[in-house]
Amino acid sequence: MTKLTIKYWPILARGSGLYRMMAEKGQDFEVINDMNQFGCALFGAETTNLAPPILVDGELTISQSVPCHLYLGRKLGYDAGIDVPEVAIQYMEDLNDLHTELNRAANPSGSAADDVAELKELITGGRFLKILCAINRSIKGPYYFGAEPTYVDFYACGVFEMCEGKWLTPLTPYSGDTIAEHAPKLKVVLSSIRQLGLEKLPKVPQVPPAFVLSAERCATWGSGR
Repeated sequence: MTKLTIKYWPILARGSGLYRMMAEKGQDFEVINDMNQFGCALFGAETTNLAPPILVDGELTISQSVPCHLYLGRKLGYDAGIDVPEVAIQYMEDLNDLHTELNRAANPSGSAADDVAELKELITGGRFLKILCAINRSIKGPYYFGAEPTYVDFYACGVFEMCEGKWLTPLTPYSGDTIAEHAPKLKVVLSSIRQLGLEKLPKVPQVPPAFVLSAERCATWGSGR
């Protein structure tokens, strides 16, 4: 098999599922963390690729996490049970919506707040739980499309590297395990996928440490609204 290249930040996050799929299938790959080699239009390059992750397969270059997972998953055979790829795309975008909602609540004015009031309101309110429960209903079990993991399951792992790494895990002592309580099938998916590809997984943080909620900020959960 031709060696593949992933260009991404030195974190797991949206690269996690890509790394795990390749590791499990024995696909040779390299990771480039140097932003100057990304070739992203948002960083000044005159290309059609806006932002990482970027997957390079020979002459083909694909960017953005959803198409990268779809392409790699189909290439490596992680598409069992996906008869309509558009449904898989919907499920991945649902996961993105959850991350977007959490990010907006964590940074209500465009930068990190001093408390977690907005996060608390979201996590204990209806919108977060509606999205989370819809995600749970999407999963046939034990994986999204049945007995075998697909690129959507690996994608979910990457999204929750971010959701849990930055916000949900630090808040668990106050909020409880909302994934286990409201999305038990998703919990199984995440636990299962996180056991895959460990030996070849890059030794990098889930997310940038500076993005993780501080203990002091989490402790404001009991105050305010």
